[in-house]
Amino acid sequence: MLKLHRLLVGLVAAMGLVAIAGSGGVAHAQTPAPCPTGLTLAVAPPTATAPTTVTVTLTPPVTIKSPADADPASYHLHYFVDTPALDAGTLIPAGDPQIIHSISLVQDLGELAAGSHQVTVVLGQFNHSACEARGSATFTVAQPAPASAGNAGLTEGGGFPLGSVTVAALAMLALAFVAAGRLGWLRR
Repeated sequence: MLKLHRLLVGLVAAMGLVAIAGSGGVAHAQTPAPCPTGLTLAVAPPTATAPTTVTVTLTPPVTIKSPADADPASYHLHYFVDTPALDAGTLIPAGDPQIIHSISLVQDLGELAAGSHQVTVVLGQFNHSACEARGSATFTVAQPAPASAGNAGLTEGGGFPLGSVTVAALAMLALAFVAAGRLGWLRR
């Protein structure tokens, strides 16, 4: 019974450390690198062969990775389709179908109605905070484009993917509940 009590205390302590690290409290590794300065972000409009696909060029290049990697020195792109881009320093929300979170420099914007469209691409830190680097393209779709993959796999199911810290914290929480239940059962 003493071993089980020690296990429970250890699990609770580990959960606390994971929670602190996940919140960015004490762990400096979770603080995003500052937004790059002097970066040029250019957006090439779609072509006739790819009527809803834009291409981004970053000069000089920066490390583009999925936010799920939790690499504080990395960035990813936010494609604002027919909606105003958010100011630098603002957290860019997930779940808005007009904002595509992507690691791709070549992005299909999905099904668009015939007519004029604008896309503004904003570089973002791994925590989805908007940087100043941005570029826009305006283009016309002659006829509705077919549906496509759209979101580059970063927000499958309409939400953020679970990062490894979140999964670890949930697993330790489940273990703590199991251990607490067994401890209560042993005392009866």
